Amino acid sequence: MTTRAKQLMSVGILMTVMLASCSAPNAQEPASSTSAGSSSSPSSTRTPAQQATPSPSGNSGAEESPSPSHSQEPSLRQQAEALADELSASEQAASLVMAGVPATGATAAEISAMKKQGISNVFLRGRSQLPVKQTAAQVQEITQGLESGIPGQLPVWVATDQEGGFVRVLQGPGFTELPTALTQGGWPVSKLEREVGVAGKELAEAGINVNLAPVADVVPSSIGTGNAPIGYFGREYAHDASGVSKAISTVNEALRSEGVQPVVKHFPGLGRVAGNTDTSTQVTDTKIDADSSDLQPFEQAIEQGKSWVMVSNARYSRLDGKNDAPFSSKIITGLLREQMGYGGIVISDDLCEAKQVGYLPVGERAVKFVAAGGTVPLCVKSAPAITMAKALAAEAKADGKFAAQVREAAVLVLEEKLRMQ
Repeated sequence: MTTRAKQLMSVGILMTVMLASCSAPNAQEPASSTSAGSSSSPSSTRTPAQQATPSPSGNSGAEESPSPSHSQEPSLRQQAEALADELSASEQAASLVMAGVPATGATAAEISAMKKQGISNVFLRGRSQLPVKQTAAQVQEITQGLESGIPGQLPVWVATDQEGGFVRVLQGPGFTELPTALTQGGWPVSKLEREVGVAGKELAEAGINVNLAPVADVVPSSIGTGNAPIGYFGREYAHDASGVSKAISTVNEALRSEGVQPVVKHFPGLGRVAGNTDTSTQVTDTKIDADSSDLQPFEQAIEQGKSWVMVSNARYSRLDGKNDAPFSSKIITGLLREQMGYGGIVISDDLCEAKQVGYLPVGERAVKFVAAGGTVPLCVKSAPAITMAKALAAEAKADGKFAAQVREAAVLVLEEKLRMQ
C-alpha cells in the first residue's frame, strides 16, 4: 500500500471512529506526572492493578472517562487503533522492531533493506566522533529513507545510548561530556536537571528522539564494582533505591522537556548480578523478588509517567526460574504490567549479540519477547533485525492469539508516535 493511499484510508477510518465515538469509551490520555524532584515513593505492598486500556504514560490503572460527544476528536488510542488496522500482519510486525545501525551513519543498502521490510525504528550503536550537525545529517538520511513505512506521517524513532561516562555513543564536538551516573547522582537536583537538559537538547538537535537512559538499577555499596554490567562502570546513580529514584525522576523530566523520550533500565534490576549478559551466559539474579526495594525506582518512573521501560536479559530465580526476563510473561506481563500497573512501551535490551540469549534463534527471541508482553525487540544489527520482523510476521499469520499481541504492540507504538508527532 502506498503512503498516499494509507493516508487517505486513515482519514476515512478516523472519520468513522469520530462518528461512532459517542458509544465508545474514551481511553485515557497520558496523565499529568509528578514533579521531577518528587520525594514520594510507592508503597512496598503491591496489589494487581485494575486493567484498563494501556496508555503511553504507563498509568494503565486509571478509570475510563465518560463517553465523548460527537464534537470530540478520537483519542490517541482510537487513532492508533485505526492506523494499526490499516497495516498488514507483516507491517504491524515490522513496526515493532528496532534495528541497530552505526552511529556514524547507515549505508544505502542497510536503509533500503530496512525500508523494504517496513522497519521504522533505529538504534545508533558504537561510538561516533561526528559533530552534532553531521550527526543530524546522517540521521536525516535514515529517517527520510524509512518514514514512508509509517502511516499518518508519524516519526521514525531514532535511539541511542547517551548515559554519560563510559556509555556515551555520541562523543563528537557539540555533545556534552556527561560524567558517570554515579557522579551525576551526587549533584544537586538543579544541576542534574540543567546538565541533562543540555545533553537532551543536543540529542534533539541531532535528530535523536529516544535515549536508552537513565539506568534505574540499584548496586549496593557492598557489591560496587563487583557488579560487571553496572557498578564496574559507575552507571548507577546511587547505592540505594531512594537515591536512584530521585535521580532518574530528574533525568526523565529533563530529557522529556527537550523532546527526547527516556527509557529506564534494566527491569527488574541488574545491580546484584556478577556477570554481564552481553558477554556471559547464565547470568542469574538470586535476590530480587516481587517485594524487593530494587523495584522502587521503576515504580517511581511508572508513577511519574514520562519514561518507557527496558527489560534486562538476566534470569531472576525468585521471579521466574525457567525463563530469562525478556521471555518471561511472569516478569513482563505479571509483575511489570499487571502488578505494577505499567501500560506503556516495553523495549528489550539487545537480543541479537548478547551472549545470555544466544541459545535461541534470533527470530524466536523476538517472538518470545512479544509473547511475554514486550513491545519493541531491539537488535543492534539491521540484518538480524529484519529476520526478527519476518519471524514475528510469520508467527502472527500462523497463530491468532499471537497476531492479537502483535496488533496490540503495534497500537502502543503508534499511540506513542502520535504523542511525539
